[in-house]
This record gives sequence, structure tokens and C-alpha cells, in this order.
Amino acid sequence: MNNDMNFQVNLQGIIDLLSNHLYSDPGVFIRELLQNGADAITARKQLGHCFDDKVKVELFSNHTLSFQDNGCGLTQSEIEQFLARIGSTTKKDNMDSSDDFIGQFGVGLLSCFVVSDEIVLITRSALEGDSLEWRGKPDGTYHIKKLKKQVAIGTTVYIKAKPEYEEYFEFYRVQELLEKYGEFLAAPIYLAEEKYERRINESLPPWRMDKQAALEFLERSTYNKPMDIIHLHSAIGGIEGIAYILPYSVSLQEEKKHKVYLKNMLLSDKMNNILPQWAFFVNGIINTENLKPTASRESFQENDLFFSVRDELGEGIKQHLVALAEQNPELFKRVILVHYASIKAMAVEDDDLYELFIPHLRFETSFGEMDMTAIVKSHSSVMLTSTIDEFRQIARVAKSQNVMVINGGYVHDFELVRKITSVMEHINLTILDILEFSNRFEQLDQEEQQEVQPFLDLSDRLLQNFQCRCLVRWFEPADLPVLYNTNQEVNFFKLAEESEEESNPLFANIVHVIRTELYEESFARLCYNYNNPIVRKAIASDDPKLQKVCIELFYTQALLMGNHTMSSEELKLMNESLLHFMNMGLAQAGE
Repeated sequence: MNNDMNFQVNLQGIIDLLSNHLYSDPGVFIRELLQNGADAITARKQLGHCFDDKVKVELFSNHTLSFQDNGCGLTQSEIEQFLARIGSTTKKDNMDSSDDFIGQFGVGLLSCFVVSDEIVLITRSALEGDSLEWRGKPDGTYHIKKLKKQVAIGTTVYIKAKPEYEEYFEFYRVQELLEKYGEFLAAPIYLAEEKYERRINESLPPWRMDKQAALEFLERSTYNKPMDIIHLHSAIGGIEGIAYILPYSVSLQEEKKHKVYLKNMLLSDKMNNILPQWAFFVNGIINTENLKPTASRESFQENDLFFSVRDELGEGIKQHLVALAEQNPELFKRVILVHYASIKAMAVEDDDLYELFIPHLRFETSFGEMDMTAIVKSHSSVMLTSTIDEFRQIARVAKSQNVMVINGGYVHDFELVRKITSVMEHINLTILDILEFSNRFEQLDQEEQQEVQPFLDLSDRLLQNFQCRCLVRWFEPADLPVLYNTNQEVNFFKLAEESEEESNPLFANIVHVIRTELYEESFARLCYNYNNPIVRKAIASDDPKLQKVCIELFYTQALLMGNHTMSSEELKLMNESLLHFMNMGLAQAGE
């Protein structure tokens, strides 16, 4: 006994699937009809027929539309096979292997049921002489009859708008959709209403234009003049296209909207993955012969071929940028300037982009803002700070010492500079330990060290509670009396101590445990400049009270010059030391 059964297809359910889930816009029926017409014309040409190919769309009263092509047409058996079986391909058996067809699925004509309650198809095959009419309804019923009157070879589809879809049968809307999907199709497309008729597709595709023509085309169509045009090719994907560099900055998170065509018909103007993610600074207009579309024909199947093609297109963009850097450095620099923030972010992640862009990226240094090329040209040894605060503490002194220090505190700068030795091996890069920076200064001789030691001992005692220890060195510039260096660890201890003093007993006890038992206490550095006359005078003073006030004022002034946040105790210290010197000055003036 044969128990084989056929699936029962609910056509109404299929139509609901098309309208609510598969297609993003009801107007896609225009694309599907264009696709059927273009494929039919291609099929007739492959039969060896000589004819003037044409697709004509005509609008009538009561929101009725006809869609006519002079392609190969359909026989009765083909109608039954293609239009009565969901999922059948619309290509003839002997042409299934051809790469010249746009369509891949037999559901295209059904998209008309999204906007219409009936489809009428009039056709005459190029292989047989009968003229046929097929009428189909959304409930799955249809019938076929032979026409007494002979029609021209080809196919005409008639549909009338559902009440809520009249907009898609208005002249301006049909024109917009025809231009959108069929602007670059080879077969002439005409739109007619009453006695008015106009051709839709007379434009040369931008991927066939030279650079200047493509620039002018994009300026007209996008109302922005691209910075440059990159012609794209992929042999394995059968791709021609252009990528145009945007004249304005875009966020890495902004959705990309590349225009993608399959055999010159638009699939999507919002495809975001046909180019690599790092190519955020370009928009693409791409035509492919070989990539396979999904069922909705609004994107491509993401298979091995797709990813290989994407990599190939990305490599083409990179090679263009390499050539641009050599042949038009001024334009290359403008591109970097416009897309600077995003380029930095992508260069951190992509080694090829890093090597390409790093020589041109600019950084804040102890010698001012410089690009990396100028930095490494002027200094073979470079120091890198991890925070803006660390850089500000030592930038002026570093310049006086002819030390190249780069501020790594801005977004991505630390990661970018840290990788520099991977492409510039002759560079000696050191991550700066800010507390050890003063060790680079010239040390005092033995006699000088003995002279300053009492002053240092007094300084250490006075500043012990502020997590600070002191030393004396020779350094430039001479007008800078002291240099205060701290790091995040020291700042943590100071903050923890303040929290311990101000918190309730329970929380203060927790902070105390964390501060004293889990971490090794760290100290900031206050480096006196023995090259500074005021410091020398304070050290030489035999008045301990005056030395004390000098130390307190040196310390608090160093905090101010370094833009450090001062605690209430440090503010009190500064005020008292300043008032002391004011009183001394006023007392002397009164004598």
C-alpha cells in the first residue's frame, strides 16, 4: 500500500508570510515583476530571437496596473508548473544552470497578492503559438483558458489595488519604485498613463562610470560630494562597484546603508554587511553576478563565497588607501581629519589599518601636537603616559630635558602608541612610571646631598600625612621650583584616607582594612629643583619655622600647578603658609 502524501499548502498563509515577514515593503511587487520580465527577456535572447526588448508598465483608472514584457512568454505546461506550484523556479529546465537570471524562487509573482486580490496573466510563448490567460486568487484557486485573439510574444500581468494599497498604484509611487529597482537594468523600462509615457532607465550604472562622472552622479543623488571614489572588483563574486568616501564623520555604531544590485537590479539600499565593518567611512554601490540572494531577495546568503567576496572588497579598499597616501597625501590627510575618531578606533583593532594610518595620526606630546612620523623622526626614544594627569605633571619638565613624552590619556591613544614598535622597530618605547620620572634628573654630589638632607628629613616628616616623600635633583627649567608626581595608586590611598575620616565607624573600619591590609602603601614624589634660587635659599635657611612654611607652600603650589584636587587639609596648609609670608612681608614693610 502506498502511503505517500503531498503537503497541503495554505496559499493565504504563504501570502501572509510574504507580506508580514519576508518582504520589508509591499512595493517589492514592482521589483518581483521587473525581475520576471527581465528574466523572460534574457530567456528569449538565449533562444536566439532578434527583437527590441522592452518592459512597459501602464496605469489605468480605478488603481489598476499592467506590467508587460516581450520576453519568452509561457506555455500552458509552464504556467501549471511555475504558477501553480509554490517554490518552483521560474526558469526553464534547459536554462537552470544559466547565470544570466535574476530570480531564484518561484514565489515572486505571489508578491502581487500582497497588494491585489486577483492576478490576471496574459501570455504567449516564443515556443508555441497559443495565447493564454491565467487568473489566480489568494485562496489558491486559479483557471487557465486559451484566448481567441492572438497576442504578441511575451507576458502581461494585470493587478488592481486592494483598498488599503492604492498608494502603490499612483503614478509618482510606481515611478519611484521602478527607478529604485530598475534604474540600471539593460532592458528599456517605460511607464505610461493615458497619453503620457516616459522611459525610466537611461542612466549608466555608476560602477561603469569613470571617477569624475561617478563623483558628479553621487553629488546629484546624495546631495553631498564624496571625498573620493574607490572602484571595486571581485572575480569570484562577479562584482563591479564603487565605494565612495563620505565627506562627513560617521559613528562606528551607525547602521551602514550600502546599495547592492544583483545583475543590475536593486536588492537592497540598506545592506550593512557587504563591506567589512572597518570600512565605516565609505558607502558602497555594488553589482554582483554570482552571490546568491535570500528568499526575500533583499540580502545575500552568508556562505563561504559571501565572506570571501567581502574580504576581497575590503582588501581593494585598503589598497586604494595605500595608493592614496602615496599619490595624494593631502587628500589622504583630509580623509583622516574627517574620520579621525573612528579611524583611531578601528586602527586599534585592525593591524593593516594600524600600519596604514599610524604614521599620520596626531598625538599630544611634550613638544606640542605632532603626528607619529614627526615624533619618531625627532626622537628614537619615546615615553608614554597612561593618563592625562600624568602627562600634565611632567610635560614641561620633559621638554626641558629633551624627553619625548606622549600623552596616552585620550581615547585609544595609549593602545595606538603602545603598538608602535610592531611597525617601527627602531623606536624605543617606555611606559612611563611617573613616580620614577625624577630619577632621570641629575643627582647632587655628596657634599650637596649632605647639605640638603636636613631639609629633606623635615619635608618627609611634614608631608608624611599627605602620602608624599621628597628628594632634591638638578633639572630644567630652572624657574620651576618643585615637581609633584603622583599616580592612581597614590590617589586611591589619599581618597581612602579621606573616606575613612569622614565615614561612619563601620564603613571607616572596612576602608581601613582595605587600605592597610590589602594594598601596599604608595607615596607621591615631591622633587625640589636645586637649580632654582628660591629652593636653594630655603635649604640654606637656618630658621626651621621659615623652612616649614616654605615646604608647605612648595607642596601646595606644586599641587596647584599640576591641577591636582586638594583636600581640605591641603587647602588649609596653603592658606596658612600664604598668610605667614604676607605677615612677614607686612612686618618688614612696617619697620
